[in-house]
Amino acid sequence: MEVSVKDKERKTKLLLIVELHLEALRLAGNMSANQRRFIEVALTCGPELEPSGLLAGRKS
Repeated sequence: MEVSVKDKERKTKLLLIVELHLEALRLAGNMSANQRRFIEVALTCGPELEPSGLLAGRKS
């Protein structure tokens, strides 16, 4: 069974994403269940649920 270069690159990127996700959770310390849920939803749904316009607030 051959593994293509694209498959190796994809696996490397996915492993990096998992490592960064775990590090972010570790650095966040003790989060409430509600905070953890917000992060999980943001990761799964992406920027589509982010507010825009007036709901997003002032630009700094």
